[in-house]
Amino acid sequence: MEERNFNGVQFEELRKEIDPKYNTVHDELSDCYYKNKPFREFGILTKEKFDKLHSLIFQIREVEFHKENLKQPIEKQYDEKKYNDITDKDGNVTGKKVDKANDKILELKNEGIELIIE
Repeated sequence: MEERNFNGVQFEELRKEIDPKYNTVHDELSDCYYKNKPFREFGILTKEKFDKLHSLIFQIREVEFHKENLKQPIEKQYDEKKYNDITDKDGNVTGKKVDKANDKILELKNEGIELIIE
């Protein structure tokens, strides 16, 4: 597994808690794809399935990051505007990243692509 440095990254403290399990699954996925080995119940991956699973890992992470941030004491919470707002070129909020992530997770689930990441 690749060693990752979280020191000084945006949202450092929460990412140190959340990211490692997602990085582990990402590394497993990459290893399987690039070495042509089966990935969990998905078997040998096509490029299309690899891309969908890769996206899914980080969509799930996006949702968990938001949930875990909201569980923090208010003084430790990161400003949601800084990680969750989607803005247009004029700075107007046009949506939430977590909502888009949940939509993508559901879309992939409807295609039979689901992952449990613990």
